[in-house]
Amino acid sequence: MLKFIYKNRFLFVLLMLFGTNNPLLSQNTLDGGDNSDLVNFSSLSPVQSEIDDMRGWAKQDNGTWLSARNRIPYADEKTNKNTGGERKLGQDNIISLQLRKVLIGNKQYNVLVKKYFDGVYEFPVLKEGWTGYKSLDFYVFPSHKLNEILPNEIPNNKQYAVNLKVFARGTVKDYEDKIEDDEIIGAIQRVERGEVVNDWSIIFAVFPIKNQDDEAVRFKLIKSFNKQFLSSFYTAPPNWENNFEMTFYETNFFKFKSFIRDAQEYVLPVTEDVDNLTPYDAYENNYNWGILRYQMGDWPTAIDYFNKALLDNPDPQDFLIYSYRGNAHSKMQQYSDAIDDFDNALDMRPEDIMDYSNWVRNYFNRGVAKYYLNNMIGACKDWNKALELGFGPAHDYIMDYCE
Repeated sequence: MLKFIYKNRFLFVLLMLFGTNNPLLSQNTLDGGDNSDLVNFSSLSPVQSEIDDMRGWAKQDNGTWLSARNRIPYADEKTNKNTGGERKLGQDNIISLQLRKVLIGNKQYNVLVKKYFDGVYEFPVLKEGWTGYKSLDFYVFPSHKLNEILPNEIPNNKQYAVNLKVFARGTVKDYEDKIEDDEIIGAIQRVERGEVVNDWSIIFAVFPIKNQDDEAVRFKLIKSFNKQFLSSFYTAPPNWENNFEMTFYETNFFKFKSFIRDAQEYVLPVTEDVDNLTPYDAYENNYNWGILRYQMGDWPTAIDYFNKALLDNPDPQDFLIYSYRGNAHSKMQQYSDAIDDFDNALDMRPEDIMDYSNWVRNYFNRGVAKYYLNNMIGACKDWNKALELGFGPAHDYIMDYCE
């Protein structure tokens, strides 16, 4: 039987359906009049979690340990004092680690993105003419590996290491001058088409530390060939301590936990084996598939799944299925259908106060749909209702578009 955690739907709505980056909440979607942003398909999610505050540690050649913020120092004092060119980058540095989500076929994958300071010498032999920029490495791995990086029962004061079994990887030099989403999707597609064979993986070494009230996590990203006999050098229990012998990063436990758990919230239980599902489980399964497709920007398929779910359960108790389908219809410029869905959602006023803020947003989104149908009176009425019930962003729309 499928088990669904309702918190997942709550977070999806906050971050995907009604987030401030959502085109339906973006003022410039109304200015253009053609709603072009709403049909921009994408198969890569926005950033779902991020961590950018850590300390890098390195064992010095005299046996002491030296640390720096977001950077692993060199092992000798002389090199650490040299701040020119590539030396100031340290052995390794991290601007941020991000987790994103992608569907490959019908399987859920995450993308680990490591952003860092980088650069190149104009004259490498002479070490002159340094130009600095920012680069990123990315690793596409099965989403279930998140549970191995941080299990439900966290093994405090014990090292372990996880082979992420990377499906695709790549590096984007000077990413600020490139469209990083295209680079990541391109790498995935090349592996899917068989044009590239990925021989590399990444080992995620983890060491949660708890000392009375003090909690931290040491971690390390280790590049390895995607071969069991090579990766086991890092993942085999007898070798775990070796991973932290010379270098590692350390961060607050709760920041690291949030980094992993926030991404896990987007991993939904789904199955393609539907023969033995009860009607309720079939509803849950199709509902979850609809959310996943919505998350990836595949609006037509999302609508199909929501339709199937409602055939399995014509009287759902969750208004969010209509909220999702309404937004998907809006993104397809099917505004009359969207309004019908928002009407249904608004007819299901929630009893749980935690759901109330999401429910109120249906007034705002219905107003957007009415705007595109040139029903300004209806749009302004809905936006005023949304503002009256506590949805602050509606204020700017009222000021800009309503008398």
